[in-house]
Formats: sequence, C-alpha cells, structure tokens
Amino acid sequence: MQEEPLIIECSLNEQVTRSATKHVPISDDEIVSDALEAAEAGASIIHFHARDVETGALLHPGLPEYRRIMKRIRRENPDVLVYPTYGASPTKEERFSHLEALALDDDVRLEFATIDPGAINYADYNESARKLGWDFVLSVSHEEMQYFLDLSRRFRLHFGFVIRELGHVRHVLAYRDMQWTRDPLLLKITMSENHAWGVAPSQKGIRTMTTETIPPDVRYRWMTYVEGRCHPELSRYAVQNGGHVRTGVGDNPRFGEEDLSNAQQVDRIAEMSRTAGRPIASPSDVRDMMSGQF
Repeated sequence: MQEEPLIIECSLNEQVTRSATKHVPISDDEIVSDALEAAEAGASIIHFHARDVETGALLHPGLPEYRRIMKRIRRENPDVLVYPTYGASPTKEERFSHLEALALDDDVRLEFATIDPGAINYADYNESARKLGWDFVLSVSHEEMQYFLDLSRRFRLHFGFVIRELGHVRHVLAYRDMQWTRDPLLLKITMSENHAWGVAPSQKGIRTMTTETIPPDVRYRWMTYVEGRCHPELSRYAVQNGGHVRTGVGDNPRFGEEDLSNAQQVDRIAEMSRTAGRPIASPSDVRDMMSGQF
C-alpha cells in the first residue's frame, strides 16, 4: 500500500531579519518570487507574514499587503495554498477580520489558515548567555477559538492547529468533543531549540504529543514544525514515519548548518521524500486529504 503523499509547507519569512540570512523575503517582489519558487520545488502550502519593507516589522492585520501579494501569487499559480498569520486585537472580530476579507475576495480566495489553541510564554532563550530575549505571551482564548472555527466553517477554510504544549492537544480534543471541529485534524507539532517552552525537540517529543496522548479513534495528521539545528533530522523522521513537514527560512534561517533559500529547503525535504519512496502532495491532494473538515 502506497504511503500518503507528503505535505510540505513552506514558511517564507516569519519575523526573521536580514542579519540572520540574506535569503529572507520581505518586499512584495521577494515574497512573490520565493512563494512561486517554493511551490515549484514541491511545497503545497505557503505561509508568510506581511512585513514593513523599511523596518521589517510585522504588519497587523496587514490586509492591503496580504491582498496585494496573494493576488500576484494567485495569478502565477492559482493552485498553491497560501495563508497569512494573525496578531492581537481588542476583539475577536478584529483579530480575524483579514481572514474574512481575503476569503471574500474573488482574486484571492483564501482557503487555508492557522490557529494556536491556547497560550504560550513565547520568549526565546539564549542558553549560552543564560538570558531570555523577546518576551511575549501568545494567547488565543476559547471564545476566540470558537469564533475562528465558526469562521473557517462558514468560508470553508482548511486549517491546522499549532501544538506547542500537551495542554494544546487537550484543548483540541475538547473542541472536537464539543463538535466545534471535525476530523481529520491537522496538528503542527511545534518544538524549538531556541525557546524555553514546550517539549524539547526529539522523536520522543513528537510521539509524546501524538500517539502517546491522542486516543486511537481520533483521525489526525501530524506535521513537524521544528526550529533549530535538528530541523533536518526531525523532518526526515516525519517523512519516514507518516508525518508531514513544515520548512522554510521563516522558521530556520539555516537548514542545519547550511545557508539555503526557501526553495532549496523545500527541495531538501522533497528529496528526502523521493529517497523514502513517498509521493509529494500537490495542493489538490491537500484539499482532498482535508476535505472532511467541512
């Protein structure tokens, strides 16, 4: 029996700076070019942050920028799934307003989104200096989650849950039990060498947040979302063990020890998949695989 096709998601830029890598795309032209090249290399899902070209700062909600860039990507590649991030807002309606606007735009037709089920103290940690860096609490309340899931259902947005703690798994299982969401779930198992939250990156960590915690009757897929030098190693584990992979400069300015562009990182994951004899999922494959969400 042939293995399920490998979903490759590419995170283009997140909050990565030019000082970290010359490959990070920030301007419209750079983001569009990187998105198209990553899709050509095998990414079926593209994620990016709208950034201020002068300062590099995250733009929230960034609707004009997202609309402008996503339209250009759509014109060149109407099949690839492209989605934005979200930030903090005074109300749940404001927080996700750009998703609704992009879904309603016929030239964008947003089909995918992401959500963080719960809270995390996001500060990065410099172990050698014994210092915490950027201090930020990322939080999505249950009320906001219900609003997001209702919005996703109304506009038929596929989505993945970003799982950084075991409590996030329990949140998602509770949402499923209350019928706020349906199988198949897409769980992005998120681990980082650069932060002091969550399970330390390892194969055991992946199993802890999937097979060792999730009941066998729950239908789900898992995707590695790993920051750090172990990213290639755990990506290979995912490829060889039925998981899926998120890669890209946005998460890892360096691919292990190598300085690679977004398309080159995607190509490395695609090569792992080819070596393992596993097909690579097209955007149409992803739509079919996640169709049960509606």
